Amino acid sequence: MLDMQQKAPQWSETEKQIAREALNKAYTRETEALIAEISQKASQISEINDIWALNDYLNARRYDIDGKYDYRDSTPVFVLAKLIKEGWLSTDELAGLTPDKKAKVAALARM
Repeated sequence: MLDMQQKAPQWSETEKQIAREALNKAYTRETEALIAEISQKASQISEINDIWALNDYLNARRYDIDGKYDYRDSTPVFVLAKLIKEGWLSTDELAGLTPDKKAKVAALARM
């Protein structure tokens, strides 16, 4: 009987560290962009409804960012691919990962 489940690739400690560093770079980039965006939006507030709209936007962004950067050793390929697809990382920043892992990340980023 064949095992139909694929085993998740094993990540060395070095590769885990590379993934964590890449996530930290992307997080810094995304949060700095958010701060700039919010500063610009806040400067345009002219009525109370603008405040509530900004609050709603911030809540949605917080949910998105908190979920996106919730690093778990079992899913770094998917997280890294999403960050590349969104433009927060590049495949060049994954130097040190095995070629098959880099290829999987790049393939998922193109989807």
